[in-house]
Amino acid sequence: MKHREERRGFWSALVGRFEGSGRSRREFAAEAGVGLAIFQYWLYKLRRERQPAVTGKVRVAEVRLVPVTMRARTASARLEIRVAGVRLRVPMGADPGYVARLAAALREARAC
Repeated sequence: MKHREERRGFWSALVGRFEGSGRSRREFAAEAGVGLAIFQYWLYKLRRERQPAVTGKVRVAEVRLVPVTMRARTASARLEIRVAGVRLRVPMGADPGYVARLAAALREARAC
């Protein structure tokens, strides 16, 4: 019984350190010297235990905010594809359906 409590305490402390680290699971496990699979097992197990009990079919999930860094979008950002010997540059964010129809039309025109 003592061994089980020690193991649980070890993983609980490790998961606590991970949650405040801002690192990926893979990076953190490697730095801690533990296998990724066993680390994820304990991470999910301990998180499930902390969640409130299920009421009906609705489970209240913990909200976790993570920092996000956005880079300014440049007007020159383009997607370049080559279709039927033609280089086509379209702006990032262009409608994929439009680009697909345009590529198909180029292919058909080249075949004629």
